[in-house]
Amino acid sequence: MKISIIRGDITKVKVDAIVNAANFGMLGGGGVDGAIRRAAGHSLQEECVRLRKEVIPNGLETGKAIVTKAYNLPAKIIIHTVGPRYYSGDINLLKNCYTNCLKLAEENNCESIAFPAISTGAYGCPIEKSAEIVSEVLENFKSDIIKEIILVLFDEEDYEIYKRVLGNGMKTDLNEIIMD
Repeated sequence: MKISIIRGDITKVKVDAIVNAANFGMLGGGGVDGAIRRAAGHSLQEECVRLRKEVIPNGLETGKAIVTKAYNLPAKIIIHTVGPRYYSGDINLLKNCYTNCLKLAEENNCESIAFPAISTGAYGCPIEKSAEIVSEVLENFKSDIIKEIILVLFDEEDYEIYKRVLGNGMKTDLNEIIMD
């Protein structure tokens, strides 16, 4: 399995699945969620409203994941997950976010998936802690379906931290790509 770390915009990455760092309401937010919603178009919002009414009336629980179409994005699907708030939640639920997204990607026969740094924005998880958790999850993940995992960091400093932590912590070969 190929694992890459890139600096760039997750909405432009051509993969089978991209992961959205959503909020429990699934009805919109800022950061990665806002960027994905703007790029996907209004149909994504309509699908999320329907999901709230029919599938997750109380919202999406922290650590869980759900799939929508990708609409105007170059991906096939969007996997939405809600990360924990660093200071008020169980940070170990962050492992569940990554694991559940990978499982949904497999269930949807995705050969490639792109992740943002879940919970590191408004939810306050330090980027180094995030990278350590991602490293642990990916080191233990095996798949016959998923061939490529891309970790997409928007910020240069976050990119460098992920590169250092994952480069030091993983036995798997790591590819580094910078997108403009």
